[in-house]
Amino acid sequence: FYHDNTAPFLSTRLIQRLVSSNPSPRYVKTVATAFKEGTYDSNGKIFGSGKYGDMAAMFAAIYLDREARTLVLDADPSSGALREPLLKVIAVMRSMNFQSSYPLIRLGNVRSTIGQMVHDFESVFSFFLPEFEPYGRVGDASLTSPEATLLDMPRIVGMLNGLTSLAKYGLSNCEGGFGTISTLYCSKNVPSPHGVLEFLRTSSETEFSYETFEGASLNGGLDNIWIGRNYADYQGTVTRDPQDSSNYVFHMNYVWHATLFSQPVTRSESTVVKFQYLGTEDKAGGCIGISNVDTLSVVEKKWVFCDGWSNWADHVMESNNNWISCQFEVPSDFAKYRIALGDRRDVGDAYFDNIQVVAGSGTFCHSTDTPVIIEDKSPPGVLGHSEAVVNELATLLTAGRLSEESRQIIRDAYDSAGSANDGLRVAQELIMTSAEFHSTNFLVSKDEPREVIAFPPPTGKPYKAVVYVMFNGGCDSYNMLMPHTCPDETFNSFMDIRAQVAIPKRSHLPIDASDQVCSKFGLHPNLPAIQSLYNDKDLMFFANTGVMTMPVDKTNYWMLTNTQLFAHNLQQQESKRIDPYDAYQGTGVLGRMGDLLDGMGHNVGAFSVDRFGLSLVGSPGVSAAPMIVNNNGVPPVYLNEIDEMIGSLHNSTTDDSGFFGETWSNELMKSLTINTLLSEELKDIKTDTVFPTTYLSRQFETVSRLIKSRESRGADTDTFYVEIFGYDTHANVEEALMSRFSEVNEGYEAFAAELK
Repeated sequence: FYHDNTAPFLSTRLIQRLVSSNPSPRYVKTVATAFKEGTYDSNGKIFGSGKYGDMAAMFAAIYLDREARTLVLDADPSSGALREPLLKVIAVMRSMNFQSSYPLIRLGNVRSTIGQMVHDFESVFSFFLPEFEPYGRVGDASLTSPEATLLDMPRIVGMLNGLTSLAKYGLSNCEGGFGTISTLYCSKNVPSPHGVLEFLRTSSETEFSYETFEGASLNGGLDNIWIGRNYADYQGTVTRDPQDSSNYVFHMNYVWHATLFSQPVTRSESTVVKFQYLGTEDKAGGCIGISNVDTLSVVEKKWVFCDGWSNWADHVMESNNNWISCQFEVPSDFAKYRIALGDRRDVGDAYFDNIQVVAGSGTFCHSTDTPVIIEDKSPPGVLGHSEAVVNELATLLTAGRLSEESRQIIRDAYDSAGSANDGLRVAQELIMTSAEFHSTNFLVSKDEPREVIAFPPPTGKPYKAVVYVMFNGGCDSYNMLMPHTCPDETFNSFMDIRAQVAIPKRSHLPIDASDQVCSKFGLHPNLPAIQSLYNDKDLMFFANTGVMTMPVDKTNYWMLTNTQLFAHNLQQQESKRIDPYDAYQGTGVLGRMGDLLDGMGHNVGAFSVDRFGLSLVGSPGVSAAPMIVNNNGVPPVYLNEIDEMIGSLHNSTTDDSGFFGETWSNELMKSLTINTLLSEELKDIKTDTVFPTTYLSRQFETVSRLIKSRESRGADTDTFYVEIFGYDTHANVEEALMSRFSEVNEGYEAFAAELK
């Protein structure tokens, strides 16, 4: 606690989590001093008790320092950070006024979806690597971005699926949502009982009065909440009046049953529904009627008027390419109802406008003897409404960072979405993809699309692959491969040092060796498949290898080694890099291999399963960045409402644009493209071997499927990174390794069988 390194170490880590990924030495020193002295002075206001390690003083120094508060740094592209995944989810729920009918809510499978969940660490090193340098501008500048550790295709897709589902359905498991239950039909018209985002949301149960189709911003849209059959999306669009371009009307889609239902209406004495209708052909098929109000489905309806044959409805309306006005009386047995619209014939076009529920009686269309007067009602919308909504969303979700270009794209999406609720939902979904939401940066777009990613044509060269498996945490390899038949002094020395964690020789699985200090070595008893692979000459061991640059002992290692030998995270990093002299800074051993092979005309694919793999990183601009898939292959993407608009929010950016925001946008667009490409290639590929369901085996199965897709990907060489956890065994070493090695054994056995 009183070590000289404690204060700067804690200061750096806390600043990274709370303010900025790359604090200046001055900032770290200021916070460390507050920790050690126990006080912090901010313009005469003293924080802290004066005792060493006072956290009040430390946090005051973090939040009140000029580096945390000055607006000048907003213009520095290297300042700022990516936001933590879980904090983004909570920020959406808080700022968008999440409301639940339950006192407690439960999130499901969040860590596996976005990589982070409260009290659910994969290892003692938390969720992020504090020294992580991602691909792109951040890494090129030798800066760190701990949160980018989780910035891979499965987690990017998982985050966007979850946030989009939250905006659409509330808290549910629909389309990759973060909830644990499904809403009815996974419909955005049926709020989840576990909670919804109530910000500016209009209730679908509000009584219907009239509809002008002018929309929330008076440039076309639904004034009310309309739903489709069985609470699904309605079919049809608001469009300009074909006979008056200044007016907006609803254009029906041809479907035999009703496709558009209003909000509920409570019948009062002598109630009629008035409307205007245009059919561009004789018997164009437009129909209007009423439906029961049913909490489970909206399917039973009574057609009152149809532009068609007499057996379709109670009454026939004839438009003949002219707007007509009609009304119908609501039957007394419909105490509560919905207005239903449809188009039952694929001939011509059917349009509706100015639907009103008013007092009156009788069912007829306008004529000299029976006039139907449509009241001139003011649309409920307001000019500029979408601008106000998008600006407020930008303030709440991006702290005002969202650029004007992006706001305009989102305003246009809002106005063309349909109702105010539809527009709000689409605007939320789009902003929740933006770099300004996922980082603390400002971005400057070049208004140019990003480079298109595609698989190359095959080279015709023989195929080879390397699979790198990392035992995260530090595997106790001396219980994996052990001396067995050796000179007595060697074996006895080994057993003395290993003491109580040593495995008795009788339990070893022996393997022969030549030109070694021992004629036989022993394998852990839970590794029989590894023994078989070795005996079949399909496997070999490299023992006592690492990143030491010369022989050392405990008296001189601290002077003669280039790496930190007792830091788990750094030793694992070095084993992925194999570059102790930093000759190729920021690269991994497989990435440099890929660079070399790429320069020799090979098509090299690089894949990491479930997370970024430093070992796959090559020199910038030499070969393609590694692709990241999940342990089940490629996750589905549920961004259908906004997929055509996302690209325009994530165009290429200028060199002085925020590095962290650029990192998000680049990884997002790359992830969506790779997801599409790999989904197409892997959808029909199955393995010949039935793999176990353990985590390692699922990763090996994904690797096997990718290997099978090599021809369609044009690859003649692939490098893969696979990682398993649970090897940081500070206690119960023997029991932990028995479980871990059983997983390894069955995983390698299935993988080898598949490859053979």
